[in-house]
Amino acid sequence: MNPNSTQASTDLMAGVAREVLGDDWTVVTFTNPDAPAIITDPAGAARATDSLLRLFEGGLDPCDGVILSAFLDPGLAELRARLAVPVVGIAEAAMQAAGRHGRFAILSTTPDLNTHLRELAVVYGEGDRLVDILRIQGDPYMVMGDPDLLMATLRAMLKDATDRLDVAAVIVGGGPLAMAARLLGAEATLPIVEPVPAAALALKAAIDAGTAR
Repeated sequence: MNPNSTQASTDLMAGVAREVLGDDWTVVTFTNPDAPAIITDPAGAARATDSLLRLFEGGLDPCDGVILSAFLDPGLAELRARLAVPVVGIAEAAMQAAGRHGRFAILSTTPDLNTHLRELAVVYGEGDRLVDILRIQGDPYMVMGDPDLLMATLRAMLKDATDRLDVAAVIVGGGPLAMAARLLGAEATLPIVEPVPAAALALKAAIDAGTAR
């Protein structure tokens, strides 16, 4: 489930999830029609949450589990309270995966949400291990819309994190950044946590265990 309204991001993230899960799993996709193209602020997250709740209340099939593939995990608690299947947020899965390495930083393309991300880290039990959230400079829409600029920006942020911070892992914070995270991971000298694969593995574990969360 892509909480934003960009179909290309949905297709990209679904491809990553399919790769991680393998041929024995079926990944059904849905793009949230009544949401911003990119969720960059609390108002956009609230709008996305309201729309997601209406979709499921209107009969959208949650299948055997749901991945919320936006890095703020909009609607995670609300959907867990309403659905009988496991629901996993990519921010939660990524933070917990990074926390298993130790202290970590997040490379964030949505600086207006950084305060809320810190609050989520506490909720997810990772507040003490989240060292810093590095913010992009410039317009998120412009940076994310230019693959070369995005990679250059992420490389600079990663260098800052590794030079300045005592961290054992770095999260590339965003589902639509899945391929950029993959490329960055191939270059990095410490673990790069990719949110979509982390969430896919977390959902697989929950489904295999037969536990709704």
